[in-house]
Amino acid sequence: MMKFLLSKLFVSMFVCNTVLCDSSKPLLLTPMLGRGEISTARDLSKVQDQDGVIPTSYSGFITVDELIGNHLFFWFFPATNSDPNAPLVIWLNGGPGVSSELGLFHENGPLKFRETENGEVGYERRNNSWAETFSMLYIDNPVGVGFSYSDNGEEGYRSTQEEYIRDLYEFIQQFYVMFPEYLQRELYIGGQSYAGKYVPAFAYRIHEEIQDNRTNIPLTGIYLGGPLIDLEVQGPIQADLFYSLGFISAKQKQDFEIRSKEFIRDIVSGQKKFNVFHDFEKVFLLGVCPGCWDNLRQLKNAPYESVLKVMLLLRELVHAGNKPFRDFNTNVLVKLTSDYFVSTTVQFTKLMDNYKVLVFVGSDDGVISSPSVEALLTSIPWSLQSEYNDAKRLVWAGLEKNDVKGFYTRVGQFCRVTVLGAGHQVPYDQPENTLIMMTEFINNGCISEN
Repeated sequence: MMKFLLSKLFVSMFVCNTVLCDSSKPLLLTPMLGRGEISTARDLSKVQDQDGVIPTSYSGFITVDELIGNHLFFWFFPATNSDPNAPLVIWLNGGPGVSSELGLFHENGPLKFRETENGEVGYERRNNSWAETFSMLYIDNPVGVGFSYSDNGEEGYRSTQEEYIRDLYEFIQQFYVMFPEYLQRELYIGGQSYAGKYVPAFAYRIHEEIQDNRTNIPLTGIYLGGPLIDLEVQGPIQADLFYSLGFISAKQKQDFEIRSKEFIRDIVSGQKKFNVFHDFEKVFLLGVCPGCWDNLRQLKNAPYESVLKVMLLLRELVHAGNKPFRDFNTNVLVKLTSDYFVSTTVQFTKLMDNYKVLVFVGSDDGVISSPSVEALLTSIPWSLQSEYNDAKRLVWAGLEKNDVKGFYTRVGQFCRVTVLGAGHQVPYDQPENTLIMMTEFINNGCISEN
């Protein structure tokens, strides 16, 4: 036994000293996986926190395009309750261009921000995080977001859905090589906002591979918070929530609907080009309540700067080397300009007919409002469309009197939830209720009957 341990230590030191443990270089795991050095890849990617704040986790880079040199960064947290059957849950933030570490620290991960004595941003453990019962995998997607990078700089950034989905699929294949035990557990893919593009397209690619018997990835379901799936359908309806809450007049609502429909139609037909810096106001109501877009009852935006500070603080610990961290890369946003108008409705409806699907929206979300999501859900062609359109909303009540958490509808394997008191960052605004919702979805398919 001692001989085995010494041998393993020697191998680890040899690899470390000769190739990988230069802290100024990012930890590239693909070469090790290609050589079958799975244990080495896992050992070196383990996050070693001397303070014991960060739970057992693994981070590093997986090369998704060797020709261009594109590398996706991930941070993986096995369920802290050590449940051998805990499902693998992937989280993707949107933007496009927003790091998924925002979700980790701000919304549902095992770590959260804290202000240090000198006023700087630090981190501490979060109680009741999703990582207690689910194995959480955060991926900085697409290339150019967070720590993810290309050897060719911005030339390697993706501009189409086909390209970034190819990268994600290559990533997940290698992830399962590194962690093969998770092939025996359920997989749920999800996220929020622009992840309404990423998630359906990514999950559908896996679905196609499963149908063709080319993979045994255990895809079980998807979940989406405030998703942008089809801008042509959802965009003009954004004004409905603002009008119902008294933010705008009937005339403003009507004007926005007409202007939005005309503009989107011209973009889709190719008559006009979309400029992300000048045309956002034509498809989103940005100027109605400056500062409260994320949550219509709060003047508070997502803490992108805090994500940047914390991840730079942790750069060496998470094996990112000297790579820059981009909390919100607007160059990625520009690169994917045309993708805004590429619907994922076809992929989404196919998934609704074959897997568990959860769509949740905050009642105070001014980015992707509940009416805009409902406009999509009541118009897409899937097998239970008429049943959904005829269904009633049920009250999601807590155990205590007068505790209303939200409203929900369940049809087949589809679960639709409105979370009361939440904006666009639903898990941040309602952490306990969101965890209950996710646990119910994974265990029971939707909110349980009251």
